[in-house]
Amino acid sequence: MTKFSIMALIAAGLLAACGTIGKKPVPASLFATPISSTVLAVTIPTRGAVATLVLVARNQGIETWQTGDAVSISVRDGLLLGTRGLGFDVMGSDVSQTRAALSGARTGQYAVKRSYLTADNQPEVISATCTMSRAAADGHFVEDCTTAVGNYRNEYWLDGSGRAARSVQWIGPQIQYVTLGYVSPS
Repeated sequence: MTKFSIMALIAAGLLAACGTIGKKPVPASLFATPISSTVLAVTIPTRGAVATLVLVARNQGIETWQTGDAVSISVRDGLLLGTRGLGFDVMGSDVSQTRAALSGARTGQYAVKRSYLTADNQPEVISATCTMSRAAADGHFVEDCTTAVGNYRNEYWLDGSGRAARSVQWIGPQIQYVTLGYVSPS
């Protein structure tokens, strides 16, 4: 075998190994590791899915949280901006009016938009007309929205900084709702 052939075999072996990264089962011992920083607890009821995500990026107020198998959720102040790895992902969201309504800077009706990619890679935008109301509990807000594909209701529990520390938010018609909650170590 020539030196080139040996190098090609080694390179092929290394590349083949790269294809399996992230697909190996996570060792059970990792689940027993104490949490040393805040995590995002996520539940997707329609899928029976529960996961803990860690912060992997922060850019201009947008946080991206990710699971060990690369499913991610991006938020600003706890409000859902996008998802990846779920299928029927939210490619982007304009929730600026929701943020304004939660802070009291906006009253009445306002618009919320979420964009998705269709099966043939075409953008699809779902626009909603929403209103915000304060629930009986302090820091608990309810957002009622109407779209062409149906109505939905989001709930937000704000912390002292105005961030939605816990929420139930509509992702879209296929996945429906996701529950998000920040969990800090004791």
